[in-house]
Amino acid sequence: MDDRASRLALKARLPRTWDPFFARHGNFTTVQVAAIPPILDGRNVIISAPTASGKTEAAVAPLIERHCSTGRCGLTLLYLTPTRALVNDLLKRLSPPLDALSLPLSVKTRDQNTFRPDRPTPLLITTPESLDSLITSHARGLADLRGVVLDELHLFDRAPRGDHLRVLLNRLRRIRQYAQSVGDAPDSELHYVALSATLSQPARTASRYFSDAEAIVSDGGARSLEAELIALPGESTDALCDYLATFRGRGWRKALAFCNSRAEVEAYAAAVRRQSPFGNAVYVHYSNIATLRRRETEQAFATAEAAICFATTTLELGIDIGDIDAVLLIGPPGSREAFAQRVGRGNRRGDTVRAACFFRSTLERLIFATLIDEISMPEPETPGWFRPSVGVQQVFSVIKQNPSGGVREQELTATFGDLLPASDLRAVLGELEVRHYLRPGRPGEWRPGPKLQTLFDQQNAATCPLSLYSNIANQGGPQVEIRDQHTHATVAFAEAQWLAGPVLVLEGREVRVQWVDGEALWVVGHQGDEDSEHLRYRALRQHLDYRLTRCLPLALGLWLGDAPVLPTVPRWWLFHWLGDVYGHVFRDLLARSERVVTAPEPALGVVLPSRPAVSLWSSWDEELVAEYLDENVKAVERLLSMGPYQHLLPRSLAAQSVIEQFDIPAFLQAVRALRIVVPTPDQERDLRELIRDSK
Repeated sequence: MDDRASRLALKARLPRTWDPFFARHGNFTTVQVAAIPPILDGRNVIISAPTASGKTEAAVAPLIERHCSTGRCGLTLLYLTPTRALVNDLLKRLSPPLDALSLPLSVKTRDQNTFRPDRPTPLLITTPESLDSLITSHARGLADLRGVVLDELHLFDRAPRGDHLRVLLNRLRRIRQYAQSVGDAPDSELHYVALSATLSQPARTASRYFSDAEAIVSDGGARSLEAELIALPGESTDALCDYLATFRGRGWRKALAFCNSRAEVEAYAAAVRRQSPFGNAVYVHYSNIATLRRRETEQAFATAEAAICFATTTLELGIDIGDIDAVLLIGPPGSREAFAQRVGRGNRRGDTVRAACFFRSTLERLIFATLIDEISMPEPETPGWFRPSVGVQQVFSVIKQNPSGGVREQELTATFGDLLPASDLRAVLGELEVRHYLRPGRPGEWRPGPKLQTLFDQQNAATCPLSLYSNIANQGGPQVEIRDQHTHATVAFAEAQWLAGPVLVLEGREVRVQWVDGEALWVVGHQGDEDSEHLRYRALRQHLDYRLTRCLPLALGLWLGDAPVLPTVPRWWLFHWLGDVYGHVFRDLLARSERVVTAPEPALGVVLPSRPAVSLWSSWDEELVAEYLDENVKAVERLLSMGPYQHLLPRSLAAQSVIEQFDIPAFLQAVRALRIVVPTPDQERDLRELIRDSK
């Protein structure tokens, strides 16, 4: 069958969804041709394809054809996505075709909830955290579920939220099995489709979430990268403003600028606003901006003819903000995934992605060069260990779900399945009893203790220390609400350390603090020469993972594994390129045998009192590293992503989980691959620049 005939045949298999989902394009994309048939056939699929390749339609349309029959009642399809902003974007994107099909759609997030458990819509878009809340309060409403879409799976995987999602899927399966057992459902099957743009081994990744995963991998729609490296020295913004001034000559109108901190977003937005080629159309977007303000910004930026928006990670995902001519990165992200996500936001209607990479140090230049040159380099797949700290959160959630106010150990064992061994679960339960979060009920039953009951009562408080439904770490502590003095509207939320002076920067504009009451800080617009503490540019770099850092020597003309040494009288620099986590442990283990070991830039290297030799680490083995990790659990925990409930684990299980996540065999492999080399004069020059930057 030729290509035209196969596409016509596929169209015929979508009698209801062709018109609302695909007719305006007049055709299917490459990934849709590959993915829709197996989904229509009922197979579990993971679609790995570039941004803007039509993955969402490739998942939703065939699931509707297969599972959403006319007149069917109850929640049928669940669409899980990582952010509330993406939930809102999908609502706008999917509402028109679903309205044409007369299929109601609802969303459930902390900011917006249109889902009614007593009258559920066939489709629900939500986040794992809101799904956890829904299971806890209205599990019966999920009994008729047929299909689940996992969007942006790479953002969940290998993180506490991914482990959380794995348990939630187990809980959904148990709800379906119970519904079948009591005759409320004819079967217990769930149909899964996962979506991702950046996975090296998609089938293996998907297997952690559902069985029999069939990978649909497509590079159709992949775009070439056209990147410029631009120096942005010191605290000057001249190079940035000069670049923006070229937009008119290039025929460009819109730019999206990513920074690595909220302080940088505000500082660079304020600086550009003073001499903006975009007039007043200079926008700011990050998580602490109030939800309504962020939505207004997204809408204003999307509809503006010419504008620039400075953002943190909040705009990395596919929120509709219109077509972007160029993406600006002020400082590099710490991983290839984040880099690909950021540059992928640009020029989505063209074949080329345009990016301007502004570096403020030699290290940033090397990271950018590595990201640009190695963006498509295959990544090693890491094991998907389960973090037992997520088990603590899920024990609390399951107890909250149970109408009797307690839970039997047998039920918890079935909920976790193979994710948390029974012995580890018993250790968790015992520790929670000692800490007064649980108390024994009837034989084999656990009920809330006084501390858990207090945590239940605190869930709606702004100062709640732990979310009952979330495994997202709460950084920065309690926040202060910032309101506009004239409109009384909430503008943003900020940690106390942001509020050190009378003049602040919000959304790229200076504001003056008028007064503070018991609930909020009230501000008005400020015009004057008084400098604001928050106009200081902070050249922050993100956490560097080993997979990226190990490739940095390639940008210097070195080979993978090359460990150049340099004399810096009276000491020696050894560059190991191990990244932040492995670099810290490498430094500490060396310090056991060396008199003085320092690491001004631990992700890159260490400073030793004498010329280093491979023999310093050639004898290290798994027992030695495990002993170190066990002795330094708290310090290493802070370097790893272990989840907000890690501190409630028994000490032995906390140490075990740290050792697993650290991956001792991978560390020893990386260390044993190091080869001490003498750099060439050109390489030495660049390495000495790195040393100067680290001082």
